[in-house]
Amino acid sequence: MPRLDHAAFETDDPDATAGFYERILGARVVKTEGHPVMAYVGNTGFAFHKRGGTGDHVGVRVSAAERAEIKRRLEQAGIEHEERDHEIAIGLFFHDPATSERSVDLQKP
Repeated sequence: MPRLDHAAFETDDPDATAGFYERILGARVVKTEGHPVMAYVGNTGFAFHKRGGTGDHVGVRVSAAERAEIKRRLEQAGIEHEERDHEIAIGLFFHDPATSERSVDLQKP
């Protein structure tokens, strides 16, 4: 079953932004070279990227079968999508058709 994995935001200072969530929400901050700074709250997290990166988006964790079915539905609906290898997961990015301001990143491990 799909579940919220992360909400990603671009910021001028990912470390400072994650530190804020650590101080205020008690988030667990994880830094890995080449990846956004993560601030985990329970099973979900905030991903903080430098500006000019992947853009603001919502990450949803899905199984390989769910991802394949969603990809089929996107193609059937004529919605453009793009696969990205995050090294730790494969992302399937697409825009919410109601707005070009938000994208969804479906990830499978």
